[in-house]
Amino acid sequence: MEILLYTIIFLSLLVISNVTNRIFPKLPLPLLQIALGVLVGFFIPLGRFQLDTELFLALVIGPLLFREAEESNVTSILKHWYIILYLIFPVIFVSTLSLGWLAHSFWPVLPLAACIAVGAALGPTDLVAFASLSERFSFPKRVENILKGEGLLNDASGLVAFQVALLAWTTGTFSLEKASLSLLLSIIGGFAVGMLTAAFNRWLHKILMSARVSDIASELLLELSLPLMTFFLAEELHVSGIIAVVVAGIFKASRFKRITLLEAQVDSVTDTIWNTVNFMLNGSVFIILGMELEMIAEPILKSPIYDNLLLLVSIVFLTVLLFAIRFVMIWGLYFYRTRRLGKSLKNYLKEMLLLTFSGVKGTVSIATILLIPTALEQQYPLLLFLVAGVTLLSFLTGIVTLPHLSEDRGEGPDRLMHIAILNEVVVELEEELKHTKAKAPLYAAIDNYHGRIENLILEQEDKGVQRDWAALKLLILSIENDGLEQAFEEGKISNRSYHVYQRYLRNMEQGINRNWASRFTYFFLVTLRLLRVLVHELVTLGARLRSWNNRSNRRLTAEDIDQIAELYLANTEVIIESLENLKGVYQSALVSFLQASRLRETEIIGSGAFIERVITRIKPNNIDEMLRGYYLERKIIFEYEEKKFISASYAKHLRQNVNNLENYSLKETANTLPYDMMNYARNR
Repeated sequence: MEILLYTIIFLSLLVISNVTNRIFPKLPLPLLQIALGVLVGFFIPLGRFQLDTELFLALVIGPLLFREAEESNVTSILKHWYIILYLIFPVIFVSTLSLGWLAHSFWPVLPLAACIAVGAALGPTDLVAFASLSERFSFPKRVENILKGEGLLNDASGLVAFQVALLAWTTGTFSLEKASLSLLLSIIGGFAVGMLTAAFNRWLHKILMSARVSDIASELLLELSLPLMTFFLAEELHVSGIIAVVVAGIFKASRFKRITLLEAQVDSVTDTIWNTVNFMLNGSVFIILGMELEMIAEPILKSPIYDNLLLLVSIVFLTVLLFAIRFVMIWGLYFYRTRRLGKSLKNYLKEMLLLTFSGVKGTVSIATILLIPTALEQQYPLLLFLVAGVTLLSFLTGIVTLPHLSEDRGEGPDRLMHIAILNEVVVELEEELKHTKAKAPLYAAIDNYHGRIENLILEQEDKGVQRDWAALKLLILSIENDGLEQAFEEGKISNRSYHVYQRYLRNMEQGINRNWASRFTYFFLVTLRLLRVLVHELVTLGARLRSWNNRSNRRLTAEDIDQIAELYLANTEVIIESLENLKGVYQSALVSFLQASRLRETEIIGSGAFIERVITRIKPNNIDEMLRGYYLERKIIFEYEEKKFISASYAKHLRQNVNNLENYSLKETANTLPYDMMNYARNR
């Protein structure tokens, strides 16, 4: 039950971190998850939670690296093999020795071999930590490929260096020849195991396909079990499990695609499952990091044995040395290459800095240092504290530094082209309105595209524009609400019309992205309105309720529809005039867009589809019309790609979006019960 409790806590923390990041997007998601982990660590009794390092590497780091390797462009990575090897071996070993020497200088009480073990744990770049940073910023492809190649392979050299240092610490002997041989065997063995398990997985896949007994479930289980089986077999053979899962991922992806329906279905499901698994595992990494930071730091900081100021100074100096060594060695390589090629070193300064500060550390460093025997861990808790402190400070350094060296991810001009594509689809659908009698389903399809256009426009705007948009929508909602209340008090609309229009206003309010204060105010006003209705019902002994129970009073009559239409037109006049007066206060483009949207809906005021489309937003059976829209969207995407208006990669992205929307629209198991009940009530 304890494992189940931890699982529930972890899932809850992942949801909280994701929601918080959505509300405050400037706060990095990994940093939020680390903070939540630290918070949870305060409430866990000391020694109650113990990270099983081998299990953590097998169940979390292994699958993450496997998927990263499976999705990596190996050809592009191999173009930079020389610098990747340079970062994996010389840089890590120099960092290991230098950090170990500095740690021993600060804390002579620690054995030199133990300090070198600290350096080995801090040597490799954590690919999971780097990947979490690269999601927020745009890196040059060359830098990204180098860092991915380094992150995929450097854990092996770091772990072997750690094991050699640990062996020297516990036995008091060190052999460079044995250490080199051990590293070589670990890497070659990891490669062999990865190739073997990937080949075995592919053989099983062929057997199932040839026997025609394969299905989505079996293919998915083969995919998910491959990194676990690979890591387990490699560790049993005492070779690098990290190298093994990376190689297995590369060979799993490096096969010729067979364009069959089953392969397409498996790929779609697998991609969805892996995205979810990756998010959960990545989040778990940083939550565990936060928990470990708190549990490691608390006893050290409270102990009278250690000087807290010296602890802080040593962590800062170790982190500075970590990045300094990395920069100097990268600078040396670039200096040599630019001199040989006759190029200017200054042109590569930004690239060198990106490679330097992307070398952040993560939970793998803490997991590595936790591999020391329990007796040594209890005797030297300072080792864990130094690794945890440098890990956190290096990660924070990357978060602070990289935004100034890279660019925020953005869609660029392609986003505007996407809006243009959707606009052309709307124009085509509106043209087809002239040649069809059943207009309501086509109107619903057009509304769907207008909603997508509105979302795209808002997503590319800054927070100020989004706040202005919400303020204007709130103004329209206020005018609508005042007009409704006035019309009801003057007896211009019936109870039925009043309730229908109120439902329209509630739907409008739900679509407004409001701040917390505004939402509280609106909730307060709605509560007051509800209390007023309850008091009215008590005074009149339930007059409205009796009227609603009368079945003949539930259905909208032609008079009710006319009353709603007249109120909508009257409110439209006030809204258009009010928005016109605000063109000097808010951006004219926003005001004009809202005016055009309102006028577009009033154009069908005389149509029988007005109530369904504008007021009640009832979902008609418009699958055919939506499919027509998707066909037009694909056609226009192809035309834009052919004319070089959008890139091939962005066109592929847009087609995938259309495929997802189409699959969802064609889903036969969609729950239509609410709409069926509404239609049943209306027909009665």
